Amino acid sequence: MRRIAIFLAAALALTQALVIIACASKPKTPGETEETTPLNTTHPPAVYEDSGGTLRANPESAAFMLVEDMKAGWNLGNALDCLDNQKRGIDSQLQTATAEVYYETLWGNPVTTPGIIAGVAEMGFGAVRVPVTWQDHMDENYEISQTWLERVGEVVNCVIDNGMYCIINLHHDTGTGAWPWLRAEPEKIGEYMKNLRTVWTQIAVCFQDYDERLLFESFNEILDTEDRWTGSTAACYDAVNQLNQTFVDTVRATGGCNDRRFLIVSPYAAGADSEILSYFRIPADTIEDHLIVSVHTYAPAGFTWHENMAGRINVYSGWDDDPSGYEIREALRSLRENIVDKGVPVIISECGAWNKSNSPDRCAYAAFLVREAAKERITCFWWDAGGEFDTPESVDNSSLYDRYNEAWFFPEVARAFTQAASARG
Repeated sequence: MRRIAIFLAAALALTQALVIIACASKPKTPGETEETTPLNTTHPPAVYEDSGGTLRANPESAAFMLVEDMKAGWNLGNALDCLDNQKRGIDSQLQTATAEVYYETLWGNPVTTPGIIAGVAEMGFGAVRVPVTWQDHMDENYEISQTWLERVGEVVNCVIDNGMYCIINLHHDTGTGAWPWLRAEPEKIGEYMKNLRTVWTQIAVCFQDYDERLLFESFNEILDTEDRWTGSTAACYDAVNQLNQTFVDTVRATGGCNDRRFLIVSPYAAGADSEILSYFRIPADTIEDHLIVSVHTYAPAGFTWHENMAGRINVYSGWDDDPSGYEIREALRSLRENIVDKGVPVIISECGAWNKSNSPDRCAYAAFLVREAAKERITCFWWDAGGEFDTPESVDNSSLYDRYNEAWFFPEVARAFTQAASARG
């Protein structure tokens, strides 16, 4: 592994080369003129009634068309979402780096460069999800560090300047452990709603002049106080609905392009199973057809996970569409029945398969997932956690991209993913 000094040298060089762009400024993109095209505010209805009297999603509605236009997505994982659970970065004196560099490189990745993002675009990805953890960059009043907002803005601009959609969220502000400040906890829902308003107001105001290429996602994998991934209570599931509604209301109230920005909401645990989705409610909105639902699926876990992640699950490396794809089809059926047929599009904002020296099988998995999801107008985002590895064979996670060398560990898997998306009809 490279030493931290190399991280810092690259980071300082990048810092000197980049011009800080104020968050409130609309990003300049290739071909943009002084007169920017306004956001689309007229669109067909989200659902229609077919000849049998059943409501179906309208394939020409604005939100469905935007999700389809993303084609395939990629996650910039383990970068802006890093945390150390010690609230470092605002009050601490860091001896080795700025708070921004310290966090972005904390989990084994280099500082994100324009070249890294350009490589993602060149592979054919149409969207980048940028997970962001805010809590170690906030004070006790939930006020976010301006330098952290600026750093997030730099990465957002890199994505948009490469012609891709960009998603930012609250990431490890939720989840397992003792640190999350946002929980599916009915007893403290008022406090959580207040704090969520404070945080999302700041983010939304910072980015309020960005156009529809920037999307906001409410939060990531929110859990109850017992850290249950399934089998929570009706009250906890409803707490998530209340927090999603707070998110939508908060962003809309900030004005600018936010009054018509496409917003992404997520069910409990970002789950795609029927129980979780049966409790999930789409928030009310002031503009029609501008909400999207985000879920995660790593089905089937036996194929996608490593042995040390799978517990009692039998792990295997080979892929066959049948029966390997059964769990994927079941998840997609649940998403169609509970969400898509109600006129709301879905993104699978995290998916992927860990390397087990089985690239041909991962290619088959990637193409199968994207093709099957496309039948439901769903777009998939590969979870890439990055990391430093000497060879592709030594990669021990789902990473496809070597960020240090701006090259692909597994170009064949990435290409199978993006080409399947490009072929959707």
